[in-house]
Amino acid sequence: MNRNTLAIILLIGFIIGCSSLKIKDPLNAFDKANRAYRQAVSWSEYVVAATFLKNEDEQKVTEQIEHLNQYKVTAYEPRTLTVVEENVRVRQVVKISYFKKDDLVVNSMADDQLWEYDPELHTWHLLTGLPKLK
Repeated sequence: MNRNTLAIILLIGFIIGCSSLKIKDPLNAFDKANRAYRQAVSWSEYVVAATFLKNEDEQKVTEQIEHLNQYKVTAYEPRTLTVVEENVRVRQVVKISYFKKDDLVVNSMADDQLWEYDPELHTWHLLTGLPKLK
């Protein structure tokens, strides 16, 4: 095998390898964003969790945060994760256990989340809003 053939084979391998890294990169970014969001909700840091929302009305988000501040999250457990559109949208269902601070009765809910990747900003945004704790 001559040097030119070897160089072409290595170049093709490099191109294929880099293209597969690009495909996986949004999902790696989702993993990081999802962990940060999970931590924010788990610690009842709803202002931090709201930074993951996309194009939400600021007044509406402020009202949601005020409502959520009445609650303390005790558990955040991912249940299912589905890539809806290849590396651009992810649907995730999580079980959130929580209690109202003045009640102390633990409740749980399934939070159906839809996440979307912004390739220009290289970030993930939550489209379905903050958890609807009642």
